[in-house]
Amino acid sequence: MSVVLMLAFQIAAVAPMAPQSQAETPRMREAASVAESTSAAPKGMLTHAEATGFRQTGSYDEAVEFYRRLEKVSPYARLTTIGTSGEGRTLYALVVSKDRTFTPDAARRTGKPVVLLQNGIHAGENGGKDAAMMLLRDILVTKRHAAWLDRVVILSIPVFNADGHEHASPYNRINENGPAQMGFRVTGTRRNLNRDYLKADTPEMRAWLKLYTAWLPDLLIDNHVTDGSDNQYDVTIALHTEQDIAAPVGSWVAREYLPQLMIGLAERGHVAGHYIEGRGRDGKSLTVMTASPRYSTGYAAAQNRAALLVETHSLKSFKTRVWSHYDIMQISLDLAAGTAAKLRAASLEADRLQAGVKPGDKVFLEGTPGTNGEPYTLRGLAAEQVQSPVNGATVTRYTSAPQDTQVQLIRSLAEKVAPVAPLGYIVPRQWQEVIELLRAHGVATESIPKPLNGAFDSYRFENVRFAPTPFEGRFMVQSFTMRPVREERVLPAGSVFVPVGQRAGKVAMQILEPEAPDSAVRWGFFQTVFEQKEYFSEYIFEPIALEMLKQDSKLEEEFEARLAADPTFAKNPRARMQWLFQRSPYYEGDKDAYPVVKVTDRTW
Repeated sequence: MSVVLMLAFQIAAVAPMAPQSQAETPRMREAASVAESTSAAPKGMLTHAEATGFRQTGSYDEAVEFYRRLEKVSPYARLTTIGTSGEGRTLYALVVSKDRTFTPDAARRTGKPVVLLQNGIHAGENGGKDAAMMLLRDILVTKRHAAWLDRVVILSIPVFNADGHEHASPYNRINENGPAQMGFRVTGTRRNLNRDYLKADTPEMRAWLKLYTAWLPDLLIDNHVTDGSDNQYDVTIALHTEQDIAAPVGSWVAREYLPQLMIGLAERGHVAGHYIEGRGRDGKSLTVMTASPRYSTGYAAAQNRAALLVETHSLKSFKTRVWSHYDIMQISLDLAAGTAAKLRAASLEADRLQAGVKPGDKVFLEGTPGTNGEPYTLRGLAAEQVQSPVNGATVTRYTSAPQDTQVQLIRSLAEKVAPVAPLGYIVPRQWQEVIELLRAHGVATESIPKPLNGAFDSYRFENVRFAPTPFEGRFMVQSFTMRPVREERVLPAGSVFVPVGQRAGKVAMQILEPEAPDSAVRWGFFQTVFEQKEYFSEYIFEPIALEMLKQDSKLEEEFEARLAADPTFAKNPRARMQWLFQRSPYYEGDKDAYPVVKVTDRTW
């Protein structure tokens, strides 16, 4: 939105309104860890949020300048550039290492796990940015948490979506209770970075991928703010523990991390719960979020790494949200440091297992909520339905009275997409966009020096349907069926072989297996294969079609059966001709054919 349009809109709008219930506990209002951090801060090292009593948050430049001050006062910090935003802002990450290992290779030699703190991917969702600055100050300046650096290396991104952060307005987040001005959800080209991890359309995500694939952090903490029903929770979380993440890493999350994280949050006075995505098959149980690789946690799982989605609640006060982010990062770093050897070993073992995948092994790419549930207390607020003259019906009004409901929570997964792994894939050299995408994700590829001509396994697409409206700048392939085929193909020299038995092999399968939830096919990287490029004139083709029917009795039987079974088809002259044209040698042989082939052995 341009500045002029934004200002015009603001003049016409009503003032931002306070939340309804104001439901916060005394410990939320106290925000003890935040108060302690502020009290311990030396002169000149307060964040903009602290200096304004958490009524405001600072600009992007202020956040970067705060990180520069951290770098200046501590030999253990180095601010590095990671790329440039669409509007030309420099993007940064701070590396914090007691060993001064400020490069990925140097950090790996220490054997310490790496924890990445990510802030502002949705730049209007504030709290994580300010909490991270306070936490880093307590590591590097006041040194209240300096002991973490004996066991871990920390990366912190001040604001991922820098352009969205600077499109600030009091009207960007109608459901968010402050600060006074907040950034916009998406980038300058209106793309949502938290849908862009696998397709990587934005310069911001391409920069992030260079950072991530170089460092491969053992734990990613992605800070967000959620809205929706007004409830007791100040924070809800989502993470992967089931078949959609490598077993060693999922085990660390399930046994070493998640239980202690929830205990620690409760001890500090937080009302924490799981991020609920929907209802189970019975219509009664609740299901947790199961993120595909377009999202941060799903992407980390595809890269054999742990990740935590943090969703503080938008109707809590800004100070309360900062407190929630601060404590969840503090507890997470305590646990990462306390189990450092186990966490690092889990990542390395997950990489080893993926590199050992062999042809015929099943690889889990997508799940759907299972049937096994567990008892769960849903912590809501009492509400009533009030007649509204605006909508002519009723609207919900929440009170501050707690209302607990006993439910079944489903965190288990059932298999949805789990193809058998080939030895690898070959992507023809002309599909450079896909080849570059694979390499951006750290997928190893091998150039094939000579043309390959032979029978290869691939797919033919049928019943293809496209989304009627764009999503994240693309018209997605909404649905299709696939028919496995073994066909003669000619693959030019310079095509690339993509082995599945490599550390990033699961990412390769997420991109190249068409049925995967965020595959290159679904995101439209192969749209042209669905387009017919040559057409016939009926007066030219009709005699050819007639001759085809005369010479091929089986074709004639199929044609007559179709006419008898489908009256609409029978009455459509062009459809009848098109049906026969598609079965003629003149029809484009590569239409609806998946260009990528599978190989189970090397013959070149």
